[in-house]
Amino acid sequence: YQNCFTDGEWDSSFCPDGGSCAKNCALEGVDAAGYENTYGIKQIEDGLEMKFMTAGGNVGSRVYLTNGEDSYKVFKLKNKEFTVDVDVSTLACGLNGALY
Repeated sequence: YQNCFTDGEWDSSFCPDGGSCAKNCALEGVDAAGYENTYGIKQIEDGLEMKFMTAGGNVGSRVYLTNGEDSYKVFKLKNKEFTVDVDVSTLACGLNGALY
C-alpha cells in the first residue's frame, strides 16, 4: 500500500490527473494513531479533540458520523433539540470554528 496524499500534496506518480488518481488510489480505514498523526483528531474523554493543523501539514480536520459502513447518520431534528459543546478557547484569532 502506498499513500497517494502526503504532506498536503498528491503524489504525481499515482495522480497525474483526476481520472488516474481515482483509479490508482483507494480510500481505506485509518486507525486511531493514524487519525491523530495525519489528521490531528484524537479521542478524549467524552469526545474528540481536533487540531487545525498537523505537523505533517494537513489543515482543517473534519469528521463525519456514519450509520454503519455504507451511510451517514441522519438526524431528524424537526421540533427537537440538538446540543454540542465546543471549546474554542484556544482557537487562534481569525480561524472559523464552525459546526455544520
